[in-house]
Amino acid sequence: MTKPMKYRDLARRLRSHGCTPKPGKGDHEKWYCPCGKHMAVITRTRDVSPGVVDDTRKKLTFLPEGWMK
Repeated sequence: MTKPMKYRDLARRLRSHGCTPKPGKGDHEKWYCPCGKHMAVITRTRDVSPGVVDDTRKKLTFLPEGWMK
């Protein structure tokens, strides 16, 4: 099972792989992969829920295996 993550840790890992954030509505951000074909929506809160972390992992399939560790 996926564990919750701190937003700053998740954002740091996504940026290290070339992902870029764009503002969404309210506290949501859209994160795009370098090619622009993959996108995940992440809530900008202190702790990101396990469901959002898992959804991000599924949607950003270009990331290498084990990128969250």
